This record gives sequence, C-alpha cells and structure tokens, in this order.
Amino acid sequence: MSKIVGLALPVVLVLLFVVSLASGITLLAPVNAEADNAPVYIGRVGPGQTVELQFSRDTGSVAAINPTTGNNALWDKANVVKSTLPEGWEGKDSLKYETPLTVFVSVSPSAEEKNYTFEVGFIDEYEGTESKVAKFTVSVDNDVFDAGLEQETVVAGVGQPAVFALRVKSTSSASETFRINATGLPVDWKLSKTFFLPAKEEKVVYFEVVGNIQKEVPFEIIVSSISSDKITKTNDARIVTVSTLLQDAKATSHGLPLFPSVEQHVYSLIGLVANLLWK
Repeated sequence: MSKIVGLALPVVLVLLFVVSLASGITLLAPVNAEADNAPVYIGRVGPGQTVELQFSRDTGSVAAINPTTGNNALWDKANVVKSTLPEGWEGKDSLKYETPLTVFVSVSPSAEEKNYTFEVGFIDEYEGTESKVAKFTVSVDNDVFDAGLEQETVVAGVGQPAVFALRVKSTSSASETFRINATGLPVDWKLSKTFFLPAKEEKVVYFEVVGNIQKEVPFEIIVSSISSDKITKTNDARIVTVSTLLQDAKATSHGLPLFPSVEQHVYSLIGLVANLLWK
C-alpha cells in the first residue's frame, strides 16, 4: 500500500506540472480568441492609433501552489514585450491584478501600410503557473473609417445655423478622436469640431455653419484623425444663405437708432409680429 501511495504522489505532481504547462491565454478584445502558438490577428488600425488589448486573468490551469480563487490559477500581469515592437511604436503594460488585464500598443504615426507582429508576456506570481508569451498581428491601414454627408447642400437664413449631418463609421480596431475642418468658406464662417468614435462603431455627428450674408458657397469638409494626417476623408458640401421678407421684418425688432421715435415704434411693431409668425 505504501508503494502505491509513494508512486501516486509523483504522478499527481507530474499531472499538476503538465496542467500548468497547458495554461492558456484568452484575448477578450478587440477580438475574442485563444492565443496559442500562431499569432492572433487583431484587425486593422491606422498610423498613430492606439489599440487596447484586454485579456482574461484565468490561466485555464489548476493552481499548483497557493490557490487563491477557486481551482484555476490567475495571470497577475501582462507586459508588452518592447523588443518585439517595430521602430517608433510604444507599449503600455497592464496594472497588476486588474480585471481584465489590459495593455495598450501605439502604432508609429509614420508606420507603413502592412502587417506587423508583436508579443505580450503573462506572469503568474504566486500560484505556480509558468510564464507565457503570445504573439499578435495587426494590419496598419490608412483607410480605417468612412465619412459621408447625409445632405450635401443645406439652406439657411442669413445669421442662422446651417446644420450638416455627417455619418461616420469606424473599421478600425482602435477608438479614435477626429477633427472636422472646412476649406473654401469665408474667413468668418470657419468651423472646427472634434468628436470621439469608438472602435468599429457608427454614429452621426452634427455641426453648424453660420453665414452672415446672402450667398451660395461650395466648400470642402475635411475629417481627419488627431493621431495622423494620413487618416482623413474629404466631402464636398454647399451652403446657401437666403434673406427672406420675414427675416428682414424680424430683424427690425432690434430697432434703428437713426429713425425718428415715431418710426422706431412702427419698426418695433413689425418686428414683434414677425417674431410671432416665425415661431
């Protein structure tokens, strides 16, 4: 009986050792996948963008020593292997014990359009799981979002906002902040706006152009990433500002100091009526 027990103990230790070696790495975002020997493809990103990788802490293996949570050991930290990053790229390691473990990899703003591979290492400090490294591949592409106007021409009154609706859609695995600018508008009509677009999401962004004279102006709306000017889209647009009789009448409610007092009252009355009709 003692011989059997003596043989069983080494067998158990060997099994625990084998289970420890069989520990796994589960990527939760930007895609859900199990990391094994082959690099995991995490999608497309643009130059200068930062992709966030989230991992499960569960190693998938039984804790050989000092179990703290159930039966499985937990990864305690994930580290970007800096030596595997291309030149100009940056990596930020996860915090210890955070759930999920999250690392950040920033692409160089001057990165060329092609596939790149880098590594992330995983450490279990207290439960006996052997450290492990996983490989990940990302495709750098300048074309990682779409942007189009829902209506290219917008008509508005003089001094009134012409509201444009821009539909944007991300095809990137990285979230990004974009900037809207315009070329071709009069100097005092200029517009500028920023907005945040989550990875692989779609939204409508509204912005305004205010014209102070009656005029028809074709112009271009430029949407560009703050990470790199290589990530940009241009849309043709047109604003038409019009002056109507009702608008002119409404404007008289402000009065004209050069008119005699009697005429001032008449113009104020016209303005009051116009404002009531305008509602």
